[in-house]
Amino acid sequence: MSSTYNGRRVDGHDAEQHMTVGPPPPVTISSARQLSQPIAGSERIQALDIVRGFALFGVLMLNMLAFSGPVNDYDPWVVSSTWWDRTAELGIRVFGEAAFYSIFSFLFGLGFALQFERALGRGERFSWRFVSRLSVLALFGLIHGFLIWDGDILFQYSIAGFFLLLFAKVTSNAAPRWALGFAAFTLVLVTVVFGVGLLLGIDAATDAEIASDVAFYSQSSFVEIASERLDEWVGHLLMTAVAIPWFLSLFLVGLWAVRSGKLANWRNERDFLISVLKISVPIAVVAKGGLALSILLGATEFSGTIGAVLSVFIGGPALGASYVCLLLLALQRAGNNKHVLRHLAPVGRMALTNYLMQSIVAVLVFYGYGLGWFGRFGVATTFGFTVALFGFQMLFSRWWLDRFAFGPMEWVWRSMTYGKRPAVNAGVVSAR
Repeated sequence: MSSTYNGRRVDGHDAEQHMTVGPPPPVTISSARQLSQPIAGSERIQALDIVRGFALFGVLMLNMLAFSGPVNDYDPWVVSSTWWDRTAELGIRVFGEAAFYSIFSFLFGLGFALQFERALGRGERFSWRFVSRLSVLALFGLIHGFLIWDGDILFQYSIAGFFLLLFAKVTSNAAPRWALGFAAFTLVLVTVVFGVGLLLGIDAATDAEIASDVAFYSQSSFVEIASERLDEWVGHLLMTAVAIPWFLSLFLVGLWAVRSGKLANWRNERDFLISVLKISVPIAVVAKGGLALSILLGATEFSGTIGAVLSVFIGGPALGASYVCLLLLALQRAGNNKHVLRHLAPVGRMALTNYLMQSIVAVLVFYGYGLGWFGRFGVATTFGFTVALFGFQMLFSRWWLDRFAFGPMEWVWRSMTYGKRPAVNAGVVSAR
């Protein structure tokens, strides 16, 4: 598969290398045609697939707390009792909470900007194409949230994506200001919501409540659990409303990465990545360290709330940025095709398929209409299940992409978005 760069044909790897020779000018709307070719399989920036694959492992690690038991529904260490489970829970919360969804949100905004600029180059009305894409994603989210697992994030992403259309032409200078504004607004909003909760008072969980949760999810039928999700739908809508400005702030950072030229020149941005680390690492250490201390010292209702807010809305994005910078620096040194991290790329290319697969496998293992193992194992044991499941997905994704151009759900997404079936052979990707 080949692509066009400065009027000549080059292969996918060569195209990526040529994109990074010398510092390019910022990518603006007027220069969008330079990046307007459709994203074919060989034209993908493999580093982004590697980052996406890494983030997907983190998402599974965090979601497993909720898949496998009631750990995620209560304050830290309320459910975990042994030292190894408490250590595992502490590590997952401190090194994972909000970091990996921040990475996915960044990549969502980045992908939006690339699609927009390529649509401009083809002379298409991008908004209608993106609306169609988001509508299909929202449908996936509703099916996932109601019929598979209520921790769905796809629906929230799709709704926030519709608002992102309002910023399709935002410049690289304005995007960071909007991102900071939305982040500050979300932080104030969440602080007020948590403050009201503290004033109203929230009773600590009892052993009876925890036992009731375990019994319900480990013994109930599919219909009973789905009905419970319907009863909680209003709460999910409120969470979506609160999440929109937060996701927009992260989306806009990804959009800025494209418009500023940082993405196209990522191989030559070592100094920039190190500069980001000098800011993000101290922030992550302070925010996540505060969460760790509040847990280790026995969080009160007030300190636990403050620790959680700082961890999610400040520590999470800072830690996510640190992870991305470290991954890109590692890839700069060895190259995509030589570094051990390259094995994450197939998982990242099939992110939607693998995300949904994680939920399906987990609920069939832990819920009552499957094996019914909900609440049976501690966090340390279920972390081992996380590693095993993700290892299988790495092997499956490579096997699948050796034979087909898209993951199965990615193929369905494209088919429903464009109204026609794309090519499916490995190495052959539809012009769309």
